Amino acid sequence: MTTIAPAPGRERVTESDRSPAERVPERVDHSRERVRGLDTVWLLVFLAPFLLLYLSFTIWPLIATIYYSFFDWSGIGPIEPFVGTRNYSTILADPLFWVSVVNTLVFALLTTAIKLPISLVAAILLTRKWLRGKPFFRTVFFAPLIIPVAMAGLVFTYLLNPSNGALNAILRDFGLVDQGFDVFANRWSALLVLVLVSIWQIFGQYMIYWMAALQNVPDELYEAAAIDGASEWKKLTRITLPIIRPVAVIITLLGLVNAMHVFGLVVTLTAGGPGTSTYVVSYFIYQNAFGRVPFAYGYASAAALLFSVIAFVLVSAQGLAVRRAQRLRKEYGV
Repeated sequence: MTTIAPAPGRERVTESDRSPAERVPERVDHSRERVRGLDTVWLLVFLAPFLLLYLSFTIWPLIATIYYSFFDWSGIGPIEPFVGTRNYSTILADPLFWVSVVNTLVFALLTTAIKLPISLVAAILLTRKWLRGKPFFRTVFFAPLIIPVAMAGLVFTYLLNPSNGALNAILRDFGLVDQGFDVFANRWSALLVLVLVSIWQIFGQYMIYWMAALQNVPDELYEAAAIDGASEWKKLTRITLPIIRPVAVIITLLGLVNAMHVFGLVVTLTAGGPGTSTYVVSYFIYQNAFGRVPFAYGYASAAALLFSVIAFVLVSAQGLAVRRAQRLRKEYGV
């Protein structure tokens, strides 16, 4: 039997002192593989409910909408008759659909262009150390968000009523107008009311987004700028805005996409009026699917799918900005 001596400087024989043939093969640790297998099982168990909901309420309705759009179906009874692409050609020639598309885009652009800057200013002020009463202001700005959309619409309907609304009463009391005026009698004033009420209600949500983005700005940068004598404006334009720019792109994208879904305010405030001048796409789809007899469920499905394609093209165009934002996030380390 061969005796193996330890290497010089060592008291015990180690595996490195043995020849490859004499080394004891390492035991394979199967426990780690078993743990990984159990992790996979638990992962599937926890994901299964959400996957089921996603398939039921997102994927299946999408597939069904595409299918129904090829039928002149009322939503009741057998799915027939098959009309091919006739629904799409009819929609493309429908002026009310294009009015709805224009109104939706105007609403989305206006709300985004107004709510994002003022909510950013509010977020900057509410993150300043010198400001007192921050919890009060945050509560005031965030409170409208918890009010249901239908209730907010009804409240402003009463406030803006031309005969007995509070706004007209105040204007008459101050002698600014002789008689009440109806803001819902004109297309553009009605759209402006929709935009302003929507901003009032959603303002707090975007203020929270901006406050989360501002927390990524290191305080050391502000302190160094203060030592150099930088004004608040220079701190804003040279430090704050460049660092939060990547997040700003994503917040802008969210604002546009959310604004395209406007529906509840249109139903409660204008009902698409005056006439049909404030129709948006979601209200156009609702009216065709459930608001008239006979129901045009297939036609509404085609309109929904067509507008989804338009929205997808717009969002995809912003994908370039989002990719650039992701690169900037890595550069700024936020």
